[in-house]
Amino acid sequence: MPVEVLVMCGACGRPQPAGSPRCIACGAPLPEAPLPEAPGGRAPFLDADLGGGRSLSGEGERLSYRAAPMQTPQEVDLGSLRGVELQTHFFREALVLVAFAVLGFVAHAPALKLLSFGVAALGVLLAVVCRSHVLVLETSAPGRVRWPLGLARRGSERDARLLAAWATLADVVRARGVPVRVGGSRPAEPPPPRPPGPHDGPRA
Repeated sequence: MPVEVLVMCGACGRPQPAGSPRCIACGAPLPEAPLPEAPGGRAPFLDADLGGGRSLSGEGERLSYRAAPMQTPQEVDLGSLRGVELQTHFFREALVLVAFAVLGFVAHAPALKLLSFGVAALGVLLAVVCRSHVLVLETSAPGRVRWPLGLARRGSERDARLLAAWATLADVVRARGVPVRVGGSRPAEPPPPRPPGPHDGPRA
């Protein structure tokens, strides 16, 4: 059942349903209705369409991922996060097409040779030009969750959209003190103190 939003007239003080520009009693202009709060009292901090039916959203203390439009979304509580990582790798699945080069070497028909080497070259090109992003969440339970964000051509609009969604999420969890990594990199640690040398002067 929808919640009725009421506003109070500043002239006569009569409360009334929002939506009318003027008071139903005295005709004075009414103030704008306050915007309803999101469930849990906090507005969504992330709402990203990843393409291919995938979506990533965050609201309040909950992060949600949907792999397909008709699938039930997977959810993770932000309070259970122990680490967040973005893994990016080249489109290695495309290298399967390189196997067609073998057919090109053994084929006798020139047309078949050309087709086989062309498919193999296409596989190498796709592997170099495209890359895949995977979001890895380390949680207290179940422990480790992998959410594929999708495949995109390097530098494309889709690639920028995936990286923007990651940047927004990284800022949110970093503010909560959760370690953030990219491509398996670890936070830099300060170098160990250098032992004093024989030519070091006296220290205060």
